[in-house]
Amino acid sequence: MDGPVVTATLPPANWYPDPGGGGLRYWDGAAWTGHRVPPPGPPVHPYGVWAGPTWKGARLGRPPYGPGALAEPGRRLGARLLDLLVLLPVFAVLLAVTLLIAAPRFGPLFPDFPQVGDTPQPTPTPGFVWLYLVVVGCALAMGLVMVVYETVLVARYGRTLGMRWLGIRPLGTDGVPLGWARSFVRALIYWLFSLLSWIGLLNVLWCLWDDDRQCLHDKVADSIVVNDPVDATPAVG
Repeated sequence: MDGPVVTATLPPANWYPDPGGGGLRYWDGAAWTGHRVPPPGPPVHPYGVWAGPTWKGARLGRPPYGPGALAEPGRRLGARLLDLLVLLPVFAVLLAVTLLIAAPRFGPLFPDFPQVGDTPQPTPTPGFVWLYLVVVGCALAMGLVMVVYETVLVARYGRTLGMRWLGIRPLGTDGVPLGWARSFVRALIYWLFSLLSWIGLLNVLWCLWDDDRQCLHDKVADSIVVNDPVDATPAVG
């Protein structure tokens, strides 16, 4: 009688020591890929200053490129724009319904101001002021919808639709997925900063020069955005 058949179990996709020597190499779960990380030189810490590898994310143990590396700012921006496009129909419907309900009460967009002798006349509020307030109110409401959208999708599924389409995802700086609390804080801070004019612009630009490619809302939530190791399809090497 034959004995039991032993099936070899392949290790999961991850970075492992390169069998060719030196550094790390990415294993996609079935074969070695062409993504390699060179071995770092001996880190020196004069006066507590990091003096090891110098690529973005090296301080956090992230590879310089490929799966698990910090996402490029362009991909992050693209994911944001795609998420805005996803929610644009919601904003359009909300604005249309609000205008249908409120517009009949606006009055003329540019009313006349009659003068009858020396008697003061009541000054009507121009309709364009009410129109402006409705648009701003709907935009603020959509900001809250965006916070809920991002919080639920990141906490529940690890990323938004825009992030999924561009193959990136947010993680904690310790490499673990963001839970409900940090996902909410990250989305809320992004929305609040976006209301503060130049601070909102500074927030999204901060990742261009930050060593860990963090925006300001990432720093508050202690998060980073990385190339998705699950969906990445690197070249086989």
